[in-house]
Amino acid sequence: MNLEIIPKFLEKTLKDNDLTLYEYKFVKEDNNLILRVIIDNEEKGVDINLLADINRDLALELDKYDQDMEEYFLEVSSLGAERELKDFNQIIKSIGKYIHIELKDKSIYEGYLLDAKDNKLVVKINLKGRIKKLEIKYEDLKFIRLAVKI
Repeated sequence: MNLEIIPKFLEKTLKDNDLTLYEYKFVKEDNNLILRVIIDNEEKGVDINLLADINRDLALELDKYDQDMEEYFLEVSSLGAERELKDFNQIIKSIGKYIHIELKDKSIYEGYLLDAKDNKLVVKINLKGRIKKLEIKYEDLKFIRLAVKI
């Protein structure tokens, strides 16, 4: 199946619900082929009922095109509350949000992203009861994602 048909099938639904198509690809897990479709709304997230509706509608459309394919599972999901931030632009859009950071030196921090510019992040963390601001170079990041504060 040509995966380029996926955006066409989802175009109206995405527009009507202010969603973006983040990623779509086939993956193999435990000898199962999965068509993984990930959608997003950066401002308000994605409702579980909307995901179910999109899954159902997309499955009906795909049934018209995939008769010659091996069996696969369709999985429609959102990025979730603890999504990875994959580039500096996504980090900039996350200013003010609570984040989880892992550095190349194996340090791990959680705190509020205060600023991101000139390839540097400023993060407010609580370190043993003391509020501190850390300045972190983008190049020192190993991993960064949004986090849910507990």
